[in-house]
Amino acid sequence: MQEVQSFVRRVIRQAREGIDRLSQRRSDASQRTWPTGDGTLPDDAPQQLRSSFVSQAITQYEEFLAAVRFLTILPVPIRSRFAQTAETLPTPIIGSGYFPLVGLLLGALLVLWTLFLSVSLRLPSLLLAVLVLIVQSVLTGGLHLDGLMDSCDGLFGGTSRERKLEIMRDSRVGSFGVLGGACTLLFKFATFVTLADSNYLLPLALLMVLPLARWAMVLAVYVFPSARSAGLGSNFRQTVTRPRLLVAALISLIVVLAVGRLPGLAAWVGGTLAALIVGAWATRVLGGLTGDIYGAIEEVAEMVALLLLVLLRFWF
Repeated sequence: MQEVQSFVRRVIRQAREGIDRLSQRRSDASQRTWPTGDGTLPDDAPQQLRSSFVSQAITQYEEFLAAVRFLTILPVPIRSRFAQTAETLPTPIIGSGYFPLVGLLLGALLVLWTLFLSVSLRLPSLLLAVLVLIVQSVLTGGLHLDGLMDSCDGLFGGTSRERKLEIMRDSRVGSFGVLGGACTLLFKFATFVTLADSNYLLPLALLMVLPLARWAMVLAVYVFPSARSAGLGSNFRQTVTRPRLLVAALISLIVVLAVGRLPGLAAWVGGTLAALIVGAWATRVLGGLTGDIYGAIEEVAEMVALLLLVLLRFWF
């Protein structure tokens, strides 16, 4: 009888130990993973989600600041808790996905300047176009125009690929560069005057052309190889990833469709095709693109888009 009782006690004790072990495993599993079986989250789950969202927001804010700092002379924070040095990153932060958004920012500033000159000061269209062109060049620091001038010197002045690249690296401006820069400024001045005389279409054109030209530049950077293994152009190309390219395309398309509808879409297509044509030609001549070619592509895309808007100005 005692043996039977001890056997029963031993079985009950082993059963209780097994139940306790199973309960402990379930408790440990519920602490390690979430959501749990009843659809609830652990107490720190909202905090983890908020932390991830804030981290992503800081990263995107940092990229936007980098894009503004790269494309304009506008004052933005250089050293802040959002910024990281180049030594801690495998590639530099340029914010290429937000280039069209920076173009929209520049366009908005130029629109305010245009409205002030035309409405408050009532300046004639000729003087208005000159002042808008000057302010645009100042806000961008002449970045793209300088690239266009160097590209004209190299592409039209050298006899071999190596010589062309060497000329483009030279800081001095030659005759082809002066001619290309002068023609570009005259062309943009003429289109500004025409659009200013056409029921105040100049503000709308500025809001469309500047974002789409920077999108066209980002597209060319992504599509075509780099002519040099090192330098600003090569570093720039490393930052243009497919997600950033899609962001740039989406921003530019939304802007041109919201502001210009079908004429804006035509200008977007024209600027994009112009960038691909210039990029293909420069790649055939130089074996790839450089930072100067990127600036030239932006200027050419602007001119093509402005020309299309002038031709389609009666559709607005």
